[in-house]
Amino acid sequence: MEKKLDVLGDIIRVDDANTYIAKIPPDSKKERIGRFIKISIDDGFIVGVIKNITNSIREDLIPYIDPDMAPKYAPFNEDFRNSYYILHGLGTICGGIVKYDVDSPPDVRDKIEILGREELRSFHTQDGKPCIAYFNTNRELPVNVFISMIDQVEVEYPECGAMLKLVRKYVRRSLH
Repeated sequence: MEKKLDVLGDIIRVDDANTYIAKIPPDSKKERIGRFIKISIDDGFIVGVIKNITNSIREDLIPYIDPDMAPKYAPFNEDFRNSYYILHGLGTICGGIVKYDVDSPPDVRDKIEILGREELRSFHTQDGKPCIAYFNTNRELPVNVFISMIDQVEVEYPECGAMLKLVRKYVRRSLH
């Protein structure tokens, strides 16, 4: 039985090897900030995280909408809504080999998907042991993103709960 592909959106802009913007389809449910994602590439995929979500309305409508009336006449769930994921690449899994850097960014129009459980475990395992080696090189990520990432890793590695509790405490104290 083949699992249905859950596409979260399409890449519309690549700022650098680690920063991408994806347009969220208007009728889709938004994922939360800090959620692990994947972007397929030639021989594997880029593993990333949703760093933020932005919403906007078409600029040509703004002058015609009184700020007090915007909630009524310009809700973000209408056709003229534009919502975007701001994504941050953490590393790659290519041919079963995990690397904690992105040496080639995705292309515009590449699809964004949720990282599966086995893929999450794979990305967080090195030499058969749990690993979050990308942590120090990605310190610019907001605290709420790190906390969400740690929560997801803890679900897959409950045996690391004590260590992840310490990491969570460190993140809250030192990354503010």
